[in-house]
Amino acid sequence: MRRRPVLLLVNPVAGGKPGSGPGLDDDLERLAPAALQAALAERGLDVRLHELTADDDGGALARGAADDGRDVVVAGGDGTVSGVAASLVGHPEATLGILAMGSFNNMARGFGIPVTLDAALDVIATGNASLVDAGWVVRERDEGRPFFEAAGVGVDAVGFLAVEFAERRGWLRAAGALARGLRLRRTPMRITLDGVAYRTGSPSVTISNGPYHGAGFAVSAEADPTDGILDVAVFHGMSRLDVIRHFLAVARRKDRREPRIGQYRARRVEIAGLRRALPAHADGESIGVTPVVFEVRPKALRVFR
Repeated sequence: MRRRPVLLLVNPVAGGKPGSGPGLDDDLERLAPAALQAALAERGLDVRLHELTADDDGGALARGAADDGRDVVVAGGDGTVSGVAASLVGHPEATLGILAMGSFNNMARGFGIPVTLDAALDVIATGNASLVDAGWVVRERDEGRPFFEAAGVGVDAVGFLAVEFAERRGWLRAAGALARGLRLRRTPMRITLDGVAYRTGSPSVTISNGPYHGAGFAVSAEADPTDGILDVAVFHGMSRLDVIRHFLAVARRKDRREPRIGQYRARRVEIAGLRRALPAHADGESIGVTPVVFEVRPKALRVFR
């Protein structure tokens, strides 16, 4: 079978030095954009290269390539991969390949894609692909947006939003925002799972499409991005410091079982703060404050895996 041509999108500043993340096991020369193009060409693929910039996330190019009958391969960290993947959700002809070049590579790991370079190149060259789910932020004002790792409310959102704030306003002001956010206590909220409402006091809720998010956190380690359902972790009766300690433990790959974390599953998740609005994020980007609604879009994206 003749393979479709490929558009290769590369973030040339992804990751860091070799070994700084699970996918960076190779020297920098092999990770250079032209070297990645050559490696795919050596495996028999017709490859057109495009280097991404801060002002170009590659989404429009990726969708245009899929419209023209090209497969899309993205090389970069989770932010780069997520941006390109979002543009291809629901496209009937699109297939995405991932070359993981970030510090944590949550999407590749969650989708079962190798994070070593040669193995990932071989997966793309072999051409085997299957469909994965996307989480979806439901909004009335527009069509919403996908997420592939996880979304969160409360403390789960605070760290991500502090980093985003720092990029816009500087780390000193971000530190103040983080300190204010960490004042979040067990807050009464209403969580509705597939139409069944519960009231709980929790400083944090995580809604997972895949098993990893953030700094490699595996809050819902059993989350499967191919099962057509979202995994919901509710930190019942825990303090904000308890939540932070748990996140740090799972980031260090410690098997820390916390009986106060309730694990639930649902296709639609609605969260509302009963006393105040709570910050929320999806894949580390702010989506405003509660109330928020999340759904799963089964089989939304075809990936080489």
